[in-house]
Amino acid sequence: MNSFVKGILVGVGIGLVVAPMRGEEMRRLLTERFKELSGYLPENEQMNQYVQRVSDRVSQASNNLGDLAQQAASKVKDTSSSLSDMAQQAASKVKDTGSSLGGLAQQGASTVKQTAKVTAQDTTDMAKQGVKAGAQSGAGLTGKASAMTGTPPKTTATSTEAPFPSSYPQYTNPENP
Repeated sequence: MNSFVKGILVGVGIGLVVAPMRGEEMRRLLTERFKELSGYLPENEQMNQYVQRVSDRVSQASNNLGDLAQQAASKVKDTSSSLSDMAQQAASKVKDTGSSLGGLAQQGASTVKQTAKVTAQDTTDMAKQGVKAGAQSGAGLTGKASAMTGTPPKTTATSTEAPFPSSYPQYTNPENP
């Protein structure tokens, strides 16, 4: 702090040595200049008119900005409510579509199950009828063949018999040389 005080004292000393005029002269010069400049300023009445005009314009601008802000807020509110309604409608449509698709899927699955059961039952019944018909026709053929030849029907074939009837004499069984 000692150096700070020294700096102030040196500055004041330089100011006194270099100063262009004495204090009284400087004050008188400043007063003259102020009076000169005050002549350029408008009168009190004119100043009041300027102030009134500026304040009117500021209040008009403020009112206009307030109206514009209210309009913007109402537009935003209307838009957000419209968007909210649209979102709710879309959500309900998606929900309805999903539930109807689920119902259709369940109906399709039950129809496939029923069709599979009916088809399996029909196939089983047809196979049983085919086996019965085959057994009946096989027994009938064996009986007819034995009646024609006079031999009793054979129930199983041996491995030494030829796979073709004896009406083909040129055939030789490769298993029995």
